[in-house]
Amino acid sequence: MLQSLKIKNIALINEAVVEFNKGLNILTGETGAGKSIIIDALTFVLGDRADKSLIKNGTDFAKVEAVFDVDVNDINILNFFESIDIEPESTIIISRNLNLQGKNECRVNGEIVTLNMLKKLTTNLVDIHGQFDHQMLMDLKTHIKMIDIFSKNEIENIKVKLKENIEKYNKIIDEINAIGGVGLDREKNIDLYNYQINEIEMANLKINEDEELVQTKNKYLNSEKLVENITASVDALYDGNYNSLMGISSAISSLNSIVGLDEEIEKQKERLTNVKYEIEDIAETLKDNLKTIEYSEEDLNKIEERLDLIKSLIRKYSNSNNIEGVLDYLSNAKIQLNKLVNADEEINKLLISKKNILKEIYNNCVELTEIRKKYSKILKEKLLNELKELGMEKSNFEVAFNNDYTINNIEDKFTLNGADNIEFLFSANAGEPVKSLNKIISGGELSRFMLAFKCVVSGSNSYKTFVFDEIDTGIGGNVGNILGKKLFNISTKNQVFCITHLAQIACYADSHYKVLKYEKDNKTLVDVKPLSDEERYLEIDRMIGGGSEYSKLHAIEIINESKKYKENFNKS
Repeated sequence: MLQSLKIKNIALINEAVVEFNKGLNILTGETGAGKSIIIDALTFVLGDRADKSLIKNGTDFAKVEAVFDVDVNDINILNFFESIDIEPESTIIISRNLNLQGKNECRVNGEIVTLNMLKKLTTNLVDIHGQFDHQMLMDLKTHIKMIDIFSKNEIENIKVKLKENIEKYNKIIDEINAIGGVGLDREKNIDLYNYQINEIEMANLKINEDEELVQTKNKYLNSEKLVENITASVDALYDGNYNSLMGISSAISSLNSIVGLDEEIEKQKERLTNVKYEIEDIAETLKDNLKTIEYSEEDLNKIEERLDLIKSLIRKYSNSNNIEGVLDYLSNAKIQLNKLVNADEEINKLLISKKNILKEIYNNCVELTEIRKKYSKILKEKLLNELKELGMEKSNFEVAFNNDYTINNIEDKFTLNGADNIEFLFSANAGEPVKSLNKIISGGELSRFMLAFKCVVSGSNSYKTFVFDEIDTGIGGNVGNILGKKLFNISTKNQVFCITHLAQIACYADSHYKVLKYEKDNKTLVDVKPLSDEERYLEIDRMIGGGSEYSKLHAIEIINESKKYKENFNKS
C-alpha cells in the first residue's frame, strides 16, 4: 500500500506531505482546487511521462517521493530487486526529480534506476484509472490481458509451458540457420559460399603483401629522389672529386711499408682493409638498388589495382582489417560450405524436431483458448451483474474469439500469449446488438464498465493500490451510492484512492482528504488536509449543497448509512 506522498514544486503545490491509510481514501474539494495535481504527482513518481510544465513556476526542479509497504514474497517484487542487485525490503521508497533542463533522476531505495525499470516495479504496485485513461479498454491488444488477469494462475501455468516450448523452437531455428537454412535458403547460402571462396582464392593473397606493395609504390613515387641520392652516394664512394675508396687504398699501401716496425700498425691496416671491402660491397649494393627503381606507368597502375583488390577483400571478409582476417574467413567458409553440402541428415532431424515442437506449441495455444473461453463466460456473468447494480441493467457483453490458427499455420500465429485474437463486444441498451467496445461505449459508460471489471478482478490480484480519478463522471443519485459501495468493496482487499464530486461516494471513505487552494504572498498554492470526523460532516454537507438544515441532516444520514453498510459488509 501507499503509505505517504511527499510533493515539492509540482504545479501549484509548494510542498506537501500526505500520509495515507488502508482501505478507501477519498479526495474531495472545490472544482478547480487542484485535486488532479495529486494524481499528476503520483503518476509522475510512478514513471509516467512528464515535461517541464509540471515544475512550479519560479522554481527550477520538481520532486515527488512515495513510500510503499509491500509483500517481499511477491514474485514481481523479488524479480525487481534482483534486477537492481539489492536486497528486497518490505518498505520501498521511490523518488523522482525533474529539473528545468529536462534531466530526470529516479531512485528506488536510494539506487538510481531507469524509467523503464521504474515502470516495471510500479505497475505491480498501483493501478490508475482516470477520467480519460481508457486506453486499456480501447486497445484490443489489452483485452486478452484482462481475461488473463481474471483467470488467476491457471493461464500463467500454461504460459510457462508455452514459453519453454517457444524457447526450444527458437533454439531449433537457430541451429537450422547455423547450418544454412533449408530449401532455397540453403541453396542461396551454398552459392554465396562458393562465390566468396572463389573470389578470395582467385586473389591468391599472401600475408603482408599489402604492406610490401605500399613500400614498392612509395619507392616508385619517390624514384627521382632515390636515384639522385643513391647516385650521389656511389659517386662519393669511388667516382667523385673525393674518392673514398681511393683514399682508403692509398692509406693501406702506406701502412704496408711499415707493418714490420709495429704490431699495432698491422692491426690498423687489417681494419682498413675490412672497411675497404665493406664499402665496396655497399657501393655495389647501391648500384643494384638503382636498377630496381626502374618502372613504368603500367607497373604503378598494377600496384594500385592490386591494392584496391586487397582493400576490397579486407573490407568484405576481415574483422581484423588485414589479410590474415580474409584468409581466416576463407578457411571458415570452406568448413561451412562442407557442412551445407553434407548436412541433409542433420537438417532432416531438425525439421522433425521443429514439427514436433510446433505441435506442442499448438496444443498449448488450444489449452489457453479453452481456459480463456471458460473464464470469459464467468467474467460475462459477473460483469453483467456488476453493471446491473451500477444502473446499466439493459447492457450486454460478449467476448469474441476471432481465431484463425490451425496446426498448419501455428508457426505464423503464436506469441508468448498464445494465438488468441480476442475482442470485447458491448451493448448498453436493450435490443441493440453487441458491437466493438471501442466504437460504441460513452465516457460515463466506460468508467462504470472499468469499475465493474475491477470489482470482478480485485480479488484475483495480489494486493495493489487502485486509483480512480473522477470515476463518477456522468452519474449521480442512487447509482452514485452504489458506486461508493463498489469502491468500498474493492478497498477491503486493496487500497483505493478516489477523487470524487459525489457525496454519495465520499461518505464511504475510511480516510477523507480535502484539497484546498489558497493565496499567500500573492501566490496561489494548493494543500492537502486530512479531515477529522467533524470536518467530514462539514465537507459532505458542502458537497450536497450546504448551508441548510436539510443538507446537514442529509450529510449525517448518508454517513450513518455508509457506516452501517461497512459494518454489515465486514461481518459477512
